[in-house]
Amino acid sequence: MKKRSLIVFILFAVLIGAAIFFIYTKWNKAPESIENAEAVRINAADLFREFAENENQATQTYNGKVLEITGIVSSTAINQQGKTIVQLQTNDPLFGINCTMENETTINDGETVTIKGVCSGFTTDVILIRCYLIKK
Repeated sequence: MKKRSLIVFILFAVLIGAAIFFIYTKWNKAPESIENAEAVRINAADLFREFAENENQATQTYNGKVLEITGIVSSTAINQQGKTIVQLQTNDPLFGINCTMENETTINDGETVTIKGVCSGFTTDVILIRCYLIKK
């Protein structure tokens, strides 16, 4: 009986150890490389229109996903963390697609660019974070 209890205890300990290892590796997984990730390709004006027409549906469709957005740069700025913010034009003259760039980039107003980043929601602009310039 003692031998059987010892075997059950060892098996239980191995299972617990495997579960802890699995949880630890999932929890500490490195972030996905945005530059190499598969992305949903969409035009800046189309993306903004989808959010403006049905925010809930667009949030379910795009939030947390990697997007590859093509559009015309309306402005650039530097945020408080020193990162470049690129604003892409939409059909609405007041609002656009707000892209926070990961790397320092030189982008001029009026250029047509393709940017890849993660959609993080909609305020008055569609917000993309962890963005990379794919093409000028």
